Amino acid sequence: MPGSTSLTPLCDALTAGHLGTLDVANVAVSSCLRRLLVVLFIRVSGLDIADPDAWEDRWDELLSQGRLDPAAVAEYSALWGHRFEMDDDDRPFLQDPRLAEECGGPAPPAKLVMTRASGNNQPWMDRTPQDEPVLPWEAFWWVLVWRLYGPCGLGANRTHNGVEHKSMAAAPLRSVISWHPETGNEFINLLLSAPHPADVPVTGVDLPEWEQDDLPDPFRPELPTGPVSRLINRAAHATLTGADPATGQITRVWTAWRSPVPSAFKDAGARKAAEAAAAAITAAEDPFLVNRVVGGPVRAHHARALVRDFESLVHIRRPGDTTKSATTPPAWVRLLDTLPVEALDRIGPVRARALACHQDKQEKEELWFEQITPVPVAAFTSGRNPEKAALVAAARKTAEDTAKDLAAALRSAWNAMSPDPRSECPWTRHTIAAYWERTDALFWQAITDGSKPQLRSLAVALYDEATRADAATSAGLVPIATARASLTHPKARRGKRSE
Repeated sequence: MPGSTSLTPLCDALTAGHLGTLDVANVAVSSCLRRLLVVLFIRVSGLDIADPDAWEDRWDELLSQGRLDPAAVAEYSALWGHRFEMDDDDRPFLQDPRLAEECGGPAPPAKLVMTRASGNNQPWMDRTPQDEPVLPWEAFWWVLVWRLYGPCGLGANRTHNGVEHKSMAAAPLRSVISWHPETGNEFINLLLSAPHPADVPVTGVDLPEWEQDDLPDPFRPELPTGPVSRLINRAAHATLTGADPATGQITRVWTAWRSPVPSAFKDAGARKAAEAAAAAITAAEDPFLVNRVVGGPVRAHHARALVRDFESLVHIRRPGDTTKSATTPPAWVRLLDTLPVEALDRIGPVRARALACHQDKQEKEELWFEQITPVPVAAFTSGRNPEKAALVAAARKTAEDTAKDLAAALRSAWNAMSPDPRSECPWTRHTIAAYWERTDALFWQAITDGSKPQLRSLAVALYDEATRADAATSAGLVPIATARASLTHPKARRGKRSE
């Protein structure tokens, strides 16, 4: 029903994907569920094809059909549905049953749910007592999240084949921005999300863990061989949940390392092999991230506006571009950039959904946030519309330059007033945050109608708001007026006057 949201079994979500979209309140859960659904979509639809031409033919067929074949979904469910049981004794869903014997006692159920307080963590998101049971469907979500967003640090003390330690590595998506297509039709979202083999090649047998015969070998981590293994098998943590037989609710949890960190090995050869495997797994980039030539994926920060990363999203890097500032957009953006006009017309507008977790590598969750671009992505990709892509780049640079001028003016006024030149300017943080918040609408309007974003007047207004009280004092009158002049009449940059 339009406008309604309900819990839906995975198979129903695939079968009826053309009727709605995924709606999940928690950002990390949403990011993980989208990846799981893409993996299921690839396996059910037959898009697990290595040959680019055959892949494109199958992709075109699926676009024409407009939905997944319910019989294909039912067949897959009959074959592998038993592997999606949370409490299966031998192969619980994406969990490691060995932890019950290889680790010590379990943690309370709140350990699994990252928004709850557990142990010594501060209850800043949720004050639910840590012993409160977790519902099975909620545990299903958080098992996924631990695999992709779990922290580094200490977990349960796990002993496996003579190696015993507590250290865990950070999960591959921790503290990054994940970008997903948004069309209002989950079937189309999944179809666009399946990476083209030219972007994510299939180099071997590419199966999700639930289709594999054996549990993962902690000492021989699986190297990604295609989109399926990249999206679902690159976990950094092993988890196990235990349910109350009477209620079925989760009452105990184990979280531990999935593969030992290199420092856990005493033997130099084993340590070197572990380092090489970890580097190879990290090098297999996630297809939903904006990856940089230097520095890895673009990291999430709650104070960083979406407009600052939109240029990286639509800029299609040319082969051989190894400049340090070069970035590679998500695979679906590169696919969108090459689709024929007929396919784009059938699909309709495709916006980008940003799912971001402002975290540190350890167990500290600061803010999780979500935003959808108000403009369609295909209209601005550099391969399809280089002029509009250049407009995006120019608008972003104007916004960045104006923000720098505003911050410099605030610091200059404060330094002239403050008796301690090392003191931190009290105006900068909140004013710059307000600047980027109010820049958002101006940026999107400018790139839509082809104008320049009028940001200088916004910067001056925010400067006046921040300094108004001190500007009326004898100590602040002259310094604030002098610094304001540098903002209203900025120096030229590279021979051109700033907007």
